[in-house]
Amino acid sequence: MKEELDTSTSTKRENPDFPIAPARHDSPQPKQNKLVLFSLIALLLVGGAYGAYSLSSSHQENRPMAGEKNGQGSFGKGEKSAKDKIVPVVIAVSTQKALPIELRSIGNVTPFSVVNITPQVSGQLLKVHFTQGETVKKGALLFQIDPRSYEATLAQAEGHVARDRAQVEAAQANLARDQAMIGQYQANLRKDRAQAKYTDTQMTRYAELVREGAVSKEQSDQVSTSATQAEATIEADLKVIENAKAVTRGDRAAIETALGTLRADQGLVDHARLQLSWTKIYSPITGRTGSLNVYEGNVVSNTPSQPLVTIAQVNPIYVTVTVPEQYLNDLRRSQANGTLKLQALVEGRKAEAVKGHVSFMENTVNTNTGTILLRASFVNEGQKLFPGQFVDVLISMPPAGQSVVVPSRAVQTTQQGNAIYVLKPDNTVQLVKVKLGQSASDMVAITSGIKVGESVVVDGQLQLSPGSKVKVQKEKAADSESEIETSIKSDPKVTDSVRR
Repeated sequence: MKEELDTSTSTKRENPDFPIAPARHDSPQPKQNKLVLFSLIALLLVGGAYGAYSLSSSHQENRPMAGEKNGQGSFGKGEKSAKDKIVPVVIAVSTQKALPIELRSIGNVTPFSVVNITPQVSGQLLKVHFTQGETVKKGALLFQIDPRSYEATLAQAEGHVARDRAQVEAAQANLARDQAMIGQYQANLRKDRAQAKYTDTQMTRYAELVREGAVSKEQSDQVSTSATQAEATIEADLKVIENAKAVTRGDRAAIETALGTLRADQGLVDHARLQLSWTKIYSPITGRTGSLNVYEGNVVSNTPSQPLVTIAQVNPIYVTVTVPEQYLNDLRRSQANGTLKLQALVEGRKAEAVKGHVSFMENTVNTNTGTILLRASFVNEGQKLFPGQFVDVLISMPPAGQSVVVPSRAVQTTQQGNAIYVLKPDNTVQLVKVKLGQSASDMVAITSGIKVGESVVVDGQLQLSPGSKVKVQKEKAADSESEIETSIKSDPKVTDSVRR
């Protein structure tokens, strides 16, 4: 740089056309030279730093990455891939057992019966004899309606009945009197007939005496007249008896009329007494009362728009539940042989389970949902079940046959469905799709995908992928008789059958 400056200066001096100014002691030339020199040094430093950075970057791009070898993507020394990593797992051996069919579904509690209490007579409500929401027993007095008008009606009807009874008794007395008169008339008839017979005998004898000349004709005529009078008397007696019988027939008709009136009025008495009894309303069932709709002092009608109160029978109580139609044959078989069992879990707790039995099965399958409705009856003495409540229902049935069984922990849920990691002979795992059958406790039946005797992973699945190498920490045989029996008897949980 200094040489270039010197050359330029010498050129200027040698050029006669370029005037050279005389040197001055206050010229700023030295300062400008220093600035130029500092600028050149700075540029050299920046250029050197940039070259070093470029060389370093180029060197880094050409270096193989950690874990790579020959650009092939293989792990470097001291590092392993995920497939080469050995994962500790716990396995179980699938077995063939008769696993009970246990279904778990949601049931709705409904009252055994519901009664709406409505008045059958009109009147003022005088008294309510219960507290809203309390449990009342069958036959307990619930309401009292003003009975005074019905008592007056009953008294009037009873008065009519008393009058009718008197009329019946009078008609019966008349009949007895007329029957007595008939007896008297029949006695007179017998006497008159005897007299007529005597006169007939006298007339025959006097006729012979007249022929013999022993008596006069006049005496014979008198006897004949007496015989004729006797015959007329008999005819009169017969007419009187016939008339008396007609009177007795009238008496009997009067008696029947009086009895009919008596029965009609007796019916009015019974009706009035029944209406009077309706002024007191008793509970027809034992159950829990609802809210009171009409309070004391109001006038109630026998055609109300709403009931006075509603009573729900909660012991026994119903639980309705739906079951998938695929279990229809098992349900019918178990119900027929009496092996179908139900339990309602209060708030999902096994300790508060209530046992019941199926009292009704719908006669058709719901085509919209593919389920069948069951209604189970439960003894609810402790009133653990409450109407309208939703409870977990366990339905237990004996198995139809044996199936492949594995612990339910082995089942994994994937996007393609249920799958299980199966241990291969080379200590690697394979993810196998399976179809689930019934489940009981912590065991589940496999309908396809797994065979008897295969080892399945029950713990450590989160670190696995298909083909991973594993190390068995502990073998747990699923075919242990005591384990399966214990798990079935303890039964803490049952897999929901709906997902199957």
